[in-house]
Amino acid sequence: MKLLTLINPNARGGKSREELGDIENIYRKYGLESDFEITENQDAVFSLIQKTDLPAYSGIIAAGGDGSFFTLVNAVMKKNPLERISLGILPVGTGNSLAREFESPTEGIEEFVKIIADGKTSGIDLAKVETNEETFYFANMMGFGFITDVSATAAKLKMFGKLSYTLGVVYNTIKLNTFDLDIEIDGKKQIMDNVFVIVSNSRYTGGDYLIAPKAKINDGKLDLIILNRLSRLHLLQTFPKIFDGSHINTPYVDYIQAESILLKAKTPKVLSPDGEVYGHFPAKISVVPQALQVFGEVKGIVDK
Repeated sequence: MKLLTLINPNARGGKSREELGDIENIYRKYGLESDFEITENQDAVFSLIQKTDLPAYSGIIAAGGDGSFFTLVNAVMKKNPLERISLGILPVGTGNSLAREFESPTEGIEEFVKIIADGKTSGIDLAKVETNEETFYFANMMGFGFITDVSATAAKLKMFGKLSYTLGVVYNTIKLNTFDLDIEIDGKKQIMDNVFVIVSNSRYTGGDYLIAPKAKINDGKLDLIILNRLSRLHLLQTFPKIFDGSHINTPYVDYIQAESILLKAKTPKVLSPDGEVYGHFPAKISVVPQALQVFGEVKGIVDK
């Protein structure tokens, strides 16, 4: 098995670069051969994938966080969405939410290297996003409104690790705003006044936030979480419930499963797929079932 491993040196506030030596040693321990590439930004990843002979590798590994995997997925899909090379995750980022969808005793690097060395893969869904400017994909989740503001704030506070997301919530609660949203869910239109919307393909976001407790990354559905108008006090009271998923049982949250979603708003909205600030409204989101093969076994896999 020969791999191509992309190291995001900016993941976890720049601390991920320190993991390279450990990763190389663990690879050797499990008999894995790999070419290692330090990729400073998204352009570097896209450029590398475009010039790489993908069939020369058994898989491509993203060593970073959810944003690193997002970039790799889009680089591979842009080159050839039908070329089914296996992808892998080494969770050395801030949130590492997607990694929690795979069977692993711990979230440690060695456990995920063992998963890769085992060679088993699972098919997972992707969400396809079409805007006026571009088409891209995400594997974890995409938010906008309040949640995008939180992502932007957390990106500036990565030195605090997973706490950066909580700090982002507290900071943006102070300047809480709602907005009118035109939304079409599986062809049914409605107008909502809300704080944020999250479209999830998997359960977690921000590391420990169980934002979509019913989501499965291989069920052919997207999970839509809508936080409706509420006071700052109620937001702060509701926020702790996100750690166990009980927020979906409050009167402020709508939880809907769908295959396609069309989003529009009078006020232009920036999107935040997989923790990145990327793309704008209007946006059409649809599920692409079993779009990727990823190293590992999915927790609670759905038989089709």
